[in-house]
Amino acid sequence: MIYVPIGIDCDVVDFLKRYNLRKMSLPFDWSVSYNGVSKCIDCDFKHFTDPLNESRINEQDVFFFHDFHDKNTFFLDKEKYNRRCNRLLTILKECETNGEYICFIRKGHLKMHHSEHNGKYNEIKSDIEDAESLNRVLCDKYPQLKYKIIIILGCPNCFNKDIIYKSKFENIEIHNNFCNSDKWNDNNRITMFDNCLLNALSVNIKDCS
Repeated sequence: MIYVPIGIDCDVVDFLKRYNLRKMSLPFDWSVSYNGVSKCIDCDFKHFTDPLNESRINEQDVFFFHDFHDKNTFFLDKEKYNRRCNRLLTILKECETNGEYICFIRKGHLKMHHSEHNGKYNEIKSDIEDAESLNRVLCDKYPQLKYKIIIILGCPNCFNKDIIYKSKFENIEIHNNFCNSDKWNDNNRITMFDNCLLNALSVNIKDCS
């Protein structure tokens, strides 16, 4: 099984590294994908790193938090992302042929993401809608691909922790991972996220075995 992080930030790839599940670097590992994952894959990552606005955000609303700070390393950063994008496209094609299972993982946006970049993303596309858009793109471009999309919801402004959310697509799995604001800190945030995702992956590993 290949695990593919699809945002919203680096918490997913950090999780994969902690549990020795990361095999390679991929496009969304270290970026903040507010929206647009499905658009990026649909257009084969054209214009993924060019043009970028002054805040280092591309046309699909992906923010390169760790890269493109320095004009002297711009082309090195660009080549790095070109390799990662081509690697993911190759994986999708090869897995469609060889039948290897792909697990796409998205940590949903949090309350704080709405206020970033001076409120530019006050209206973030629903994580569920975004995953369903990705599912449609994958079905159209890679009809024989075997995969699942896991979403870990976390924004109390957009979702209700007491509701069990379901997608209309069977291969999209949704989990709630909300934390009370008065208990929120980096340590329990990571612990809660890890526990939630470990539980989700244990189910999916059994399903694919």
